[in-house]
Amino acid sequence: MSKRKSWKEHRHYLILGVLLLLFILGFYGMSSLYMLSNFKSKTVILPNDQFNSNLTKMNTAFEIGAVTRLTNDYSIFDFQVIDHNSVILQSMDRSLNRSLGRFKISVLHLDNNKLVDIDENVLYGFALSPNGKNLIYVKNQNMDSFSYVYNLQSNKLKKVSYGDSYGINFISNENFIGFSNGYLTLTNVVTGKIRQLINDTQLTEIFQSPTQLTNTLYFSKNKVYFLAFNNSGPGIFEMDIKNTNKVVKVAQGEEINKFVILKNGDLLVQGKFEKKEGLFLYNKATHKFKLLQEGVITDFALNSDESRIAYFVVKDNGVGDLHTAYLDNGSLSSDTAIYRNINSVRTMKWAQDDLFICTNQLNKSEVYRFTFK
Repeated sequence: MSKRKSWKEHRHYLILGVLLLLFILGFYGMSSLYMLSNFKSKTVILPNDQFNSNLTKMNTAFEIGAVTRLTNDYSIFDFQVIDHNSVILQSMDRSLNRSLGRFKISVLHLDNNKLVDIDENVLYGFALSPNGKNLIYVKNQNMDSFSYVYNLQSNKLKKVSYGDSYGINFISNENFIGFSNGYLTLTNVVTGKIRQLINDTQLTEIFQSPTQLTNTLYFSKNKVYFLAFNNSGPGIFEMDIKNTNKVVKVAQGEEINKFVILKNGDLLVQGKFEKKEGLFLYNKATHKFKLLQEGVITDFALNSDESRIAYFVVKDNGVGDLHTAYLDNGSLSSDTAIYRNINSVRTMKWAQDDLFICTNQLNKSEVYRFTFK
C-alpha cells in the first residue's frame, strides 16, 4: 500500500514538473516572439535635416520612394530628361552680355551635382529626340544663326539649316518641326531637307481673318497641332502634315497657355474657358470642355501612359503647391499635394516613375526629382 502511494506521489511530481517545464518554455517562446516582433518594427530616429518639412505625408495611392533636390547658383530656363540621373538644361551664359539673350546648354548629373557644358552662345529653345540621342538647338556664328544637331553619344555637332528656329519639337528621331523665317517648317536632321508647311498669310487666307502663329506646337498621328490667335481669340488648330491646306480649328478659348493631345484624340488644356481658370479636358467629338481642376495652374505634365498627371497651382501669396493625380475615365482621382510652398516652378517632366520639376529665380534655381514607388 505504501509502495502504491509512493508511485502516485512520484507520478504527481512528474506531471507537475512537465507542466512547469512547458510553462517555462512557453514563456521564453512568447518572449522570443515578442522580441522578434519588436526587432522588425524597431523605430530609428533619423536627423531632421534628412527631411523637408514641406513634403506632405502620403495618405493616398501615391507613395514617394525618394526625393532629390539640387540647389544651383544659376538660372534654368528649360530642361529635358535623359535618364534617372541626367538632365539637359539651358541656362544663361555668364561669359556673354546678358542683353544679348545668349544661353548655354549643359548636362546636369543629379548623383554628384556635376554640370558638363555642351555648347555656348546658343539661342533660347532646344529639343531632345525621342530616343534621347540627338539634341537640336540654334547657335549664333559670325552674326548668323544656324540650327545644329548634337549627338550625345558621339559628341559630334552637325549644322542642319540656316536661320533662326524656335518652337522646336521632334516628331520622330529624324524629323523635327519648328518655326523658321516666318514659316512652320519640317526638317530632316539626316538629309537637312526643309519643307515649309504654312505661315500666317496662308492661315489668314484659310480662315478669312488675320491669324497669327505662336511657338506652341504638338505632333500626333501625322497631324500638327498648334496654337494661334485670330479675331476670336486663342485657338488650337489641327493641320494634316500631308495636306497643309487642310487646317481645322479644334478648340477655342478665352485663354490657352498649354495643351497636350491624348492618345484618344482628346486634349488636356491649361487656360481659361467660360470665365473659369484651371485644367480642362476637351472632348474632341462633343466639342465640350470639362473642368478637371480649378485654380491658377501655371504648368502640368502627363506621363507616357497617360495615367498620372502632375500640375502646379499658385496660391495667393505667390508660392504654390505641386500636385499629382490619376487621370482615370476623364476625371482626376487621388489628387495629392506632394510638395507645398514652392517658388517659381518653371517646368516639369515625367520620366517613367520619376517626376522632375525645375524652379527658377534670378541667379538661382532648384531641380527636384520625385521617385514614386
